Amino acid sequence: MKAAVYYGPRDIRVEDVPMPVPGPNDLLVAVKACGICGSDLHTYRYGIFEDLGREIEGHAGRLMGHEFSGVVAEVGSAVSGVKVGDRLAGLGRGAYAEYVLVEVADRSYHPLADHVSFEEAATFEPFATSIHGVGLARPRSGETVVVLGAGIIGLGAVQAIRATTSDVRVIVVDGMQTRLDMARQIGADEVIDFTEGDPVEQVLALVGEQEIPRLGYRGGNVDAVIDCAGAVNSSQQGLQMLKQEDGRLVLVALFEHPGPLDRNTIVRKHVQLLGSWASTTADLKLAVELMASGRVDRKTLVSHQFALEQAAEAFAFQEQGQAIKVVVTP
Repeated sequence: MKAAVYYGPRDIRVEDVPMPVPGPNDLLVAVKACGICGSDLHTYRYGIFEDLGREIEGHAGRLMGHEFSGVVAEVGSAVSGVKVGDRLAGLGRGAYAEYVLVEVADRSYHPLADHVSFEEAATFEPFATSIHGVGLARPRSGETVVVLGAGIIGLGAVQAIRATTSDVRVIVVDGMQTRLDMARQIGADEVIDFTEGDPVEQVLALVGEQEIPRLGYRGGNVDAVIDCAGAVNSSQQGLQMLKQEDGRLVLVALFEHPGPLDRNTIVRKHVQLLGSWASTTADLKLAVELMASGRVDRKTLVSHQFALEQAAEAFAFQEQGQAIKVVVTP
């Protein structure tokens, strides 16, 4: 089968590789769409998180890609409740290929309604990640939430807030106008372009400010900040935006470089600092349900599509930061 093989940073080659052979508890899935995840991009740039790729026997490269959709092509002998031809949204390793092996488990695949496109379904895993981060932020009626970064995870956080809460003010910070326009389209109340000035000052102008006693500087009145940007200064900026008592700072992004985080401010402001890694099985199921019900529109977030033969170009394009979500289609 054809597959995009990862050899190292910025080295992806489309080659013929052996077809995976399903065991008794596996599904063989014909891949219809696979999204480029932020973790895939970290691997592409720096060679980190390589274990997210599937090793190829007798081969130096790895098969990346873990957020995909497709059609069941073969069913293992011990698997029940699934048949050849079923549509699904899946999680696995090695989906930048014509076929991928899926080990049957609660998290690994989810039935896909006929009216949900394969391209949209390939975004269900990052949407579940957004749902998980929003759940940790616990936005309540009357509160203000700032989402840092309007990529696929940040925009998904806006969608999750709108689909699961009411009367929550959402402010989105990013530096790309197309992403900010999309944030408004899907429900952000205000957007801030950090290229036009200090994002902390812009947020404080919207939410008001207060002096932080004993520390001698100004802070904001934001109830929760969800950092989906992963920039060097983004978490520190979010910390400054938070209110004095019991603000929540949720780190969803993966950070390629270390950055400052003032621990005295965390202590003095009683900040709840929360790390949000991936998603739970319940988050994944909710993501699929919200797409199937039409309560969220994920297809609009798929900004670019590339054929499998163009996988190297797709990664190079995603790295430029001009896309919201790139999907590779075998």
